[in-house]
Amino acid sequence: MKNNLIQYISAAFLVGIFTTSCEDSIDKDNSPIPYTEIGGYTSSDEIAASNLVAKLSFDNNLNDSKNNITSATPTNVKYVAGVKGNAYDGSSSEMRYAVANAANAITSLNDFTICFWMKSANTVDPATPGQGKGAQGIFTIVRPTEFWGGINVFIENPDSSKPDRIRLKLGVENSRTGVQWNGQGVIMNIDGQKNNWIHVTLSYNSSTSRVSCYLNGEPAANLTGFAYAPANGLQGSAPWYASDPGDINNSSGAAQGYGIFQMAGTNGKVVFGSHQFETVPSQNNGGQEDWATSFAGQLDEFRIYNTSLSSSDVIALYKLEKDNR
Repeated sequence: MKNNLIQYISAAFLVGIFTTSCEDSIDKDNSPIPYTEIGGYTSSDEIAASNLVAKLSFDNNLNDSKNNITSATPTNVKYVAGVKGNAYDGSSSEMRYAVANAANAITSLNDFTICFWMKSANTVDPATPGQGKGAQGIFTIVRPTEFWGGINVFIENPDSSKPDRIRLKLGVENSRTGVQWNGQGVIMNIDGQKNNWIHVTLSYNSSTSRVSCYLNGEPAANLTGFAYAPANGLQGSAPWYASDPGDINNSSGAAQGYGIFQMAGTNGKVVFGSHQFETVPSQNNGGQEDWATSFAGQLDEFRIYNTSLSSSDVIALYKLEKDNR
């Protein structure tokens, strides 16, 4: 019995040495297996890194890792599991939003890209006003003496004929001298994605005067909400003009596109999760509107760039974030 016990202990000791030796060898002699690159990147933060001016991950806070959006004051803000870590959680029954300070890097945007993950049950007809009913504000750069902010992102009121469609809108206000059509917009008509996490990218290129929209990394299929938009919309991008082009092909010979984008009248504030006029007190000279409300869905990984991302970078960003890196 004693000899058997000694043999058992000796065997266990040898196995332990062998296992430890193998583990040490693996740790010391072998480099970790690198991630496969996507679009030339291994991390989402590598994409246009020098142009990234804001990144909010909503991991139980409203911190911007670039520190251009600071001192956020939340109203009833809550968080929920998101695409990467936690996410901003809106509400269909309780007003939720945050007002924050914004540095010049945000209020002086010209070319820009705004991208984020979104999960929405869609808007509700605002015939009976109330929280979660009507156009849901997502983000705005505040202009306190104007109705609309300099940049506004929100979900438009629903189309009763297309109940499965989310109508996500980008609206901007250009104060540059010589621009007659100051306010421009575009609507992404997103079908079949209610209550799903989707990645949205909205960008403007001042050299081409075109706004581009992407859904899950791919050019969006049905863009409307801009001047002379065809009934079936355009795919991927749309033109913005500084004056009346006459039609989508500029038959009137408008002298210039929308061109350089300049915001005026900003006060260094932004709003997340609502419109600038829906906060209490409102951030502008107006007040709450029956047709509008704060956001009722979820948001994650909200990024702002001071450039118009290339299509290859957009799809790389989507894939890398989806891969949690």
